[in-house]
Amino acid sequence: MTAKRNSMFNPTKYNHQFATLGGHRYHYVDEGDKNGVPVLLIHGFPDLWYGWRYQIEYLTKLGFRVLVPDMLGYGQTDKPVSKDRTKAHPSYSPKSLASHMVELMDQLGLEKAVLVGHDWGAAAVSRFGWHFPERAIATISVGNPFQPIAKVAKTASDFMKENPSFEYFEIFGTEEAIDGLNNQDKEYYLEYFKAFGYEGPLSYYKCFEQSFREDQHLFGQRYTIPTLLIIVRGDVLLTPEYCRTLPVDYYDSFTTQEVDGPHWVLTQNPVAVNNTIGSYLKRILTRSTVSTIRDTARNKTRVLRSKL
Repeated sequence: MTAKRNSMFNPTKYNHQFATLGGHRYHYVDEGDKNGVPVLLIHGFPDLWYGWRYQIEYLTKLGFRVLVPDMLGYGQTDKPVSKDRTKAHPSYSPKSLASHMVELMDQLGLEKAVLVGHDWGAAAVSRFGWHFPERAIATISVGNPFQPIAKVAKTASDFMKENPSFEYFEIFGTEEAIDGLNNQDKEYYLEYFKAFGYEGPLSYYKCFEQSFREDQHLFGQRYTIPTLLIIVRGDVLLTPEYCRTLPVDYYDSFTTQEVDGPHWVLTQNPVAVNNTIGSYLKRILTRSTVSTIRDTARNKTRVLRSKL
């Protein structure tokens, strides 16, 4: 679906930064109060940091510090590919991507953050919560429920059999998909991806087995981070039925809210998404938590400046 344009947004007017994370050059946008509670917004496929533009505006007005990367394979961020095009570069696994976000926080002197993911971004956010729980204040998923850690490693084909609505995953995991999608004459794709192609983004669909191997030691553990799942009623890929049937008994704190809109709800119904996120954060962020984060941010900023 073509993203709506609005004259109030100009992608060149944001605070664009770069960082080396996991050995890769990442582009990210850093907006809002530098002493505010950090919120990391992680986009999915096929998108860019700019897909969060409505949420950036909303959250910065609430006083948050908002960090929005072009994820690996997208936009101005590096796009590593494996020599064997049938396999993904290992850096595309959800755990690897989560570790890159931890590195970004370390470089910025941030102890904890709220993480919000959409589509594939939710996979990285969930693995952040599983592997680095001490660094997360809360995790939020727009439309894509966090999968519990599986007992047995699965391939993309295994996942398709259990979840028929995801059959397109297997197509995107093939070499043919790279060439096929590059020829699609759609405005949204052309505008953001014609300069870079799809080989990097499609690598996300090839990481199933690696991801399961990386997560195996977590099997049976509870998810301790407060979590919000925003179910999107009109999403034909990550359907409400799919979201509602996933087990939630492994969460310590789990909340669901439903909003109207299609898969690209971030731009098609931003008011509903923004209000849902804002209300949830207002509820879970106590005054003492916010005060502690602000004090820590100020102190670390002083330390970082003293080293310059």
